Amino acid sequence: MYAPRAKFERIYVVPPLKVSSIFLAILHCFFLIIALFTSFWVETKHGHFGPLFRCEKSLDLSLLPIPKIIYQCHLFDKSIAPKRYSKWMLVTAILLLISFFIIILSIIIGTLSIIRNSQRSRRPLWLCTIILIFIGCLVDALILIIVPLAYNEYAFRLQWAYGLFCGATLFILTALIVAILPYNVDEIQYIETIEETRGELEPFA
Repeated sequence: MYAPRAKFERIYVVPPLKVSSIFLAILHCFFLIIALFTSFWVETKHGHFGPLFRCEKSLDLSLLPIPKIIYQCHLFDKSIAPKRYSKWMLVTAILLLISFFIIILSIIIGTLSIIRNSQRSRRPLWLCTIILIFIGCLVDALILIIVPLAYNEYAFRLQWAYGLFCGATLFILTALIVAILPYNVDEIQYIETIEETRGELEPFA
């Protein structure tokens, strides 16, 4: 005959907050790439400038007697326009790349933390993810401060790419908060299952 026997099975669960944190970090990287390759960060009377590209105003004399103002866009070159293009924008580009690679690394480590089947290895990996996201937040905050200060000698307006980067910073800040919340959550659950075991038949008297 078969006798039922209770059995507890241990499983590892993935907190939704961890998945949300990684998703927000991915959005941050996506916004960062868009902001890096555009020149619409700061606009002055000379044109609009970004970390890698600058678009300067110039007169098109071929349309005389009414010349037309056109924009000539170039990759960053300090030797061409050392006065109009702030050297701090090149620093901004470097910081953007640093932030991007730090967050990419945090996404990889965070994903490894989720797919591991050991609580002992999951927690240190997720702690490393939190630290990397925190460093990325600090770098982004530094960029937000540098860009306006870089053009404090000019009359300037912040453009949509700066706003896009503000959104990316908000994403990564939210990712940091969401990543911290489930750090001490127990990801092990025990499920009770019924296992039938075969026993010996007792002889009739």
